[in-house]
Amino acid sequence: MAGVTLRTQALNAGYGRFHIIFDIDLEVRRGEILVIVGPNGSGKSTLLKTLFGLTKVYSGRVEFEGNDITKLPPHARARLGIAYLPQTNNIFAELTVRENLKMAGYKLRPEIVEERTREVLELFPFLKEKLNSKAKTLSGGQRQLLAMAMALIRRPRLLMFDEPTAGLAPKAAKEVVDRILWLRDELGKTVIWVEQNAKLALEKGDSAVLMVSGRVAYAGPASDLLADKDLGKRYLGLKG
Repeated sequence: MAGVTLRTQALNAGYGRFHIIFDIDLEVRRGEILVIVGPNGSGKSTLLKTLFGLTKVYSGRVEFEGNDITKLPPHARARLGIAYLPQTNNIFAELTVRENLKMAGYKLRPEIVEERTREVLELFPFLKEKLNSKAKTLSGGQRQLLAMAMALIRRPRLLMFDEPTAGLAPKAAKEVVDRILWLRDELGKTVIWVEQNAKLALEKGDSAVLMVSGRVAYAGPASDLLADKDLGKRYLGLKG
């Protein structure tokens, strides 16, 4: 059985005096996709930010690969192998695609960046034709894939996505989702995926957390939550 990549214990966090998430216990196993779903305002995005060190932790614990990272700043978590891709502002719009990829590896030696850039261009071949284009000229779906390619330059073991399909046309959304599945199935990456389209995510994920009003209302197999007509109808807008 795969080991645990990330675990939280009784995690309480928020912004300054604004307490947003309460007593969060979750774990995601290596090489699996954990889906986080819930109504708007339930604390899903705040949870991801907390896992990446962007909020104030009042109490509780965050462990990554068995090590306590609760007090580490974001850049230290990134060095450990955690990548966080927010819904927006996850690329440098005014820079070219080539410059974005270079920026992703700014802490690495130039020859390593060059080697890894070649690797991600093989994984995302459409970027080869866009290398000298400004990132702002890319479509919404292409921007999400560029953000994914930038993250892979740093070779993370855990990737966290915050609503990566939001605002995308169905075809583009499918391509982004297919790539998230590919990260797990082909590269063996661990993924935490916050998604507003609960049915889509629960059909694809391995495990799931349902958040309601900043608390965990369900934690377990994604398929079981999808099959729970009461929870699905009450909190996720799923039809029975």
